[in-house]
Amino acid sequence: MSREAPRIDAWRRAKNVLGLALIAALAAAAVAPLLHIVYTVAVNGYKAIARSGLWEFLTAPPRPQNPENPGGIGPVLLGSLVLVALSSLMGVAMALPAGVLVAEFRRAGISRLVLVLGLLLVEFPTILMGLYIYATLVEPLGTYSVLAGALALALVMMPYVIVHVSEALRGVPHELREAAFSLGLPRLKTVYRVILGIARRGILVGILVGLAKVAGETAPLLFTLGGTYGEPPSGLLKPGGAVPLLIYEFIQQPGDGYHELAWGASLVLLVIIFAIMIAARMLVKEVEL
Repeated sequence: MSREAPRIDAWRRAKNVLGLALIAALAAAAVAPLLHIVYTVAVNGYKAIARSGLWEFLTAPPRPQNPENPGGIGPVLLGSLVLVALSSLMGVAMALPAGVLVAEFRRAGISRLVLVLGLLLVEFPTILMGLYIYATLVEPLGTYSVLAGALALALVMMPYVIVHVSEALRGVPHELREAAFSLGLPRLKTVYRVILGIARRGILVGILVGLAKVAGETAPLLFTLGGTYGEPPSGLLKPGGAVPLLIYEFIQQPGDGYHELAWGASLVLLVIIFAIMIAARMLVKEVEL
């Protein structure tokens, strides 16, 4: 038995090393495509931005038909900021009460229905939301508009915020609710004055995740926004542009100026989304109940 024990231990260590090596190889294979995408966007985008200069690229209008000086994405970047801000206002205003309903009134039938619909909409094809807004708003008004694009993005954002808000509220210890009830606070005041304040970081994380999602969405805008890239939006009921839509449109064009602008816009969009996700990650680490 004493002679066999070292052999068994050596075999177990060898299997452990082989297993760890296999897991590391599979993890590297899974991460490699993502790293290659980031590298390709960074290299090509940096070349496009460096040619015009960062400030000009972020502020100048696009001139894709002039490959020597293709301009920038200023009006489109402004359009994206307007879209994200407007869709966030509408999406959060609708999703926050729904998340509270799911977390605090979970026994109600409508609460379970909202939760199921929210989970389904997370995986719902976003292009169908664009088609829905096209049929209900764009066609009746007879024009593409910033408002239609923002509504489509708000629908995309809502389920993410609902799920994260409900999870953040469920993470609040039940003892804190009982303490508020013992002071005579009714349930709604307990939720909106106490529980939401305690879970604010988790709620903010959900909002940031929704922001990152809508900032890079293209499909809902194909049927709602209109795609005007030379000037910023002049009104909520006027067509506008967005960075993801510019990338989608310009990368299909044959000219080099179109491709340079698409690569540069891709890098700008990648940096914005990474910044949002890093902020969300830092907030998750700082969550304290």
